[in-house]
Amino acid sequence: MGRQVLGRQVLGRQVKALSVRVLALVLVLLVPFTKAQPAGDPLAHFAVTGDPGSQLELAPGWMPQPVVRIASGLITHAPFWSSHWADTGQLAKVSNHPSEPKMLLKQPPENVLKWGKEYKVKPVVIATPHAVLVLSFGPMPAKEMSRNEKAWLQTHFTKKLKRRLNPVQVAHLFGLRYLRLEAQFKDLLCLDPDTKHYRDLMVGGHFGSKGRSELYVFPKEEPYREFGRHFFGAHGKHVSWWWHKQTESVLGALYRGNARWPEFHARFDHLVAHNLSYQFRRFQHLLPAWVPNGIAHYFAKRHAKHRNTYILLGTPTSKHQTEWGWDKDNWWSEVKTLVKSGEARRLTTLGIQTMYIDLGPRYHVQAWSLVNYMIGMGKVRFRTFLDVIMEDVDQDSILEVQQEAFLRAYGVNMVQFEKRWKGWVSRTKPPKRRRGR
Repeated sequence: MGRQVLGRQVLGRQVKALSVRVLALVLVLLVPFTKAQPAGDPLAHFAVTGDPGSQLELAPGWMPQPVVRIASGLITHAPFWSSHWADTGQLAKVSNHPSEPKMLLKQPPENVLKWGKEYKVKPVVIATPHAVLVLSFGPMPAKEMSRNEKAWLQTHFTKKLKRRLNPVQVAHLFGLRYLRLEAQFKDLLCLDPDTKHYRDLMVGGHFGSKGRSELYVFPKEEPYREFGRHFFGAHGKHVSWWWHKQTESVLGALYRGNARWPEFHARFDHLVAHNLSYQFRRFQHLLPAWVPNGIAHYFAKRHAKHRNTYILLGTPTSKHQTEWGWDKDNWWSEVKTLVKSGEARRLTTLGIQTMYIDLGPRYHVQAWSLVNYMIGMGKVRFRTFLDVIMEDVDQDSILEVQQEAFLRAYGVNMVQFEKRWKGWVSRTKPPKRRRGR
């Protein structure tokens, strides 16, 4: 089985550093910055104001497919397949729902699910059309749900929900949250056939990848770490990504630990968006790291505007602040400091880094800001940009591909785009911090 630890080990040929540096130098020295053009010209889309992350509405009015029960109480239609429904005999013989997973981690599901019994982990398996979620939770206060989520979740169970959700109910809630974020991702990339900007992906599979993604959620740190050691021989600090080469399936794992529920929701959204970004147009491990990570941070921050932190480090503590050495509480302030001080990385430098670890915390902020700015210029342009950089290319031409993507999607090259982004950062007033969901 071919495996890859995303953000920690990148398989493939090494970048020819000298060629890349020469290309970057040529871009910086030979291409002057084009000043803003009069209104109505082809570059008018650069007039981005405010914060697209809080302004853009994605998948408005989304609702999950209903759970339909016949007179006997058996389920005939559902938005996903659930091992809870299967184990308790609630699924009708003829049911309309996504298919039960026949394999997990390229092996029979029982081989994976029986692991972890020593930690008293009792996962609920949820299968959607494009993902398989293996979810292990403790109970959760029902007040952590939105009103809509409570109404949707109630249809999954015959008994009235109580003030405290049990682990199975929490698993179903996060299955619904996965589906909602996937709908938002489809809207952003013009993949929803019911919207006016719809564009066919023109590749088969699950957003282009051959297999459904797999996501594993654990309640505590040690089951999560042991899972990575047992099946992959490695794990990330808070979140991990892997890849099965033969099936081009993207895998992910994370744990809740002591994170508050809104904070964990942000982590969950981050991992889901990251996986979706790598599924898009089939897996490419040579993507510039700032793109999928910028997208993941963008989605993580959409629903939790009262939390403006580097979500993969958890709740800010003195230990984390010392370890990372920077104020990660306010990303808007941080990115303004990066630009004003001249410490922001040049896009031609950021663009050659394919490893997650190379970004560093401050440059995750820059990646988030760049994606936020790009999305502010419209979904169609952002989709065009991703289409181009997802083309099958050699690592040697990674900057050339990004150069072409910026030219086709935004009408300027990388250096020109960077200067316009810096101008937007400098003149944009950060949004007010918001409390609550």
